[in-house]
Amino acid sequence: MKGSESTIWPRWTAARRSYVGLRKMLECVSRVSLVLAMPLHAATPAVPAVAWETKDISVVETVPGENGSASTRLEVGLNGDARVSVDTYDDIHHTKGTILLIGGRWMLTQGFSPKAGEEIDNMDVAALNSQLVIALLNASLPKGPPVPGSPHRVLLAEKTKAIQVATNSASGNYSAPWKVEGTVTVMAQTGPAAYHLSFTFLADGRPVTLDLTGFVSTPGIPVSFPDSMALAGWEIHKIGPYQEKLPDGTKFDYGARPHSPKATTVGELRQLQ
Repeated sequence: MKGSESTIWPRWTAARRSYVGLRKMLECVSRVSLVLAMPLHAATPAVPAVAWETKDISVVETVPGENGSASTRLEVGLNGDARVSVDTYDDIHHTKGTILLIGGRWMLTQGFSPKAGEEIDNMDVAALNSQLVIALLNASLPKGPPVPGSPHRVLLAEKTKAIQVATNSASGNYSAPWKVEGTVTVMAQTGPAAYHLSFTFLADGRPVTLDLTGFVSTPGIPVSFPDSMALAGWEIHKIGPYQEKLPDGTKFDYGARPHSPKATTVGELRQLQ
């Protein structure tokens, strides 16, 4: 792989139609979806997600010995709404800003301008990393967060069950065997659970380790965006399946495309088809 491909977070390469990056072995591939659905919920973890849920989760992902990190916070609301905070960097790129998902159909960005062909990438990074952490927590602590107090030790080695993560526009697979170790700490009964995890899996026959830190919380009031919220200052993209004419044919894909709707508020945007 080229040096430019060893970034800490998955990066979309249109020519290859696959993700490359820190997870050189993650096998993240493009998906075509013909239905509009919130792309933050589609996941197939190693075990049923019953104890830990992706409602408010921050993830800082790094690789020991490599420069860069992917820091995201995903707050899932109701009716296809969500907010994603991103701060990712490597030796070349630094992206920092906020993404809003409106009704599962519109993506608003502020603080950065997504590159053409990579519009949905940062949202996918947040969703895939969050799903990975939730899958690891459900596998290692199936009864949910530990009681408040001292850090709870986590140690689990899985020999047969893979971890699969997915959105409508990307998917990934961490095949077994894999191992996770670290700590989970809850300071208060209704407070967030802070985690520090080291996740090691085999890729192309060699071990790869990801360090994952952050918190998981269940907010009393889910994130929401009032209909009166102005769209000024936000870049707007429409999410869904699309087709693009290329010199060698037509590409069918699923993603976020720049859009200039006749709407000035979130409420007006929700009414558009």
